Amino acid sequence: MDSFKKLICIIYLSLLFSTTQSWAYPYYYFNKKSNNFTEREFRRYITPQIKSIVQEYYFILKKMDPLQGSSIHFRNKIHQIKSKWDKGRKNCQISKKILCKDVLTRLHQDLRHSDKKTFALMKKKMVNSKIKVEAKFRLNEELGKILNLNYKILHLIEENLILHSQNQGILPQKKMDKIDYLLQRMLTHSGNTLTLFLESKLKRNFEFLWVNFIQNLESKIIYEKNAPYLLTRLGDLNIAWNSFHMKISKGKYKLSKSSRKILKNMHSRWNSILKIILAP
Repeated sequence: MDSFKKLICIIYLSLLFSTTQSWAYPYYYFNKKSNNFTEREFRRYITPQIKSIVQEYYFILKKMDPLQGSSIHFRNKIHQIKSKWDKGRKNCQISKKILCKDVLTRLHQDLRHSDKKTFALMKKKMVNSKIKVEAKFRLNEELGKILNLNYKILHLIEENLILHSQNQGILPQKKMDKIDYLLQRMLTHSGNTLTLFLESKLKRNFEFLWVNFIQNLESKIIYEKNAPYLLTRLGDLNIAWNSFHMKISKGKYKLSKSSRKILKNMHSRWNSILKIILAP
């Protein structure tokens, strides 16, 4: 009986301690309905701070290896192509056309240019080492997948432009959706190239931050200006950032002093955003 009482006491104290720790963790729990920000705060303060966080993430990667700088530039070009397509498709639908011919033509031109950029990145030289060679091999694998997806979209566009050369380039909804899907896959594979040249432990952490934090903020806040997304996903975003920051700041990683200083700035920016949103 005494052993049973001791066990109950231990469980109770453990639960009490874990609850206390959870509430002590800054901004971990919050009531979405009771927190908000004005349109002006979002536009004038929150969005610029998020832009800086994303740019600083890229800057740290560029400092670690020159090829990562090329991968970042390449990925951002694909993101621009997709964003331009999304906007063009939406505008054409508003104008009561399934798709405008000039939007297809512009996408075709962009993808032809991207095709050349992909081959150029594949041929880019690097300093030879075992780790670098393996990373370059994986980079070329991802680029090969992008080339294949690019070719599929170009084929769809060329087929449509030939068949509908005398009209506005009408394209069935199913094919429009397929272009969306293929462009999204190109964007995903281009994102996979960003951290390939980091050593394994750093790669895992920076990859985690990219997937769960950076790309979401870049897409939803910077490009789409989707303010409600920030409130809806604030808890998940905060957990992702704090998990990354805790591991990097407490762990023994090969990061320069300037990179650690940038990470500290990113942390301060994120906390300042939280203070605006969670202000009583």
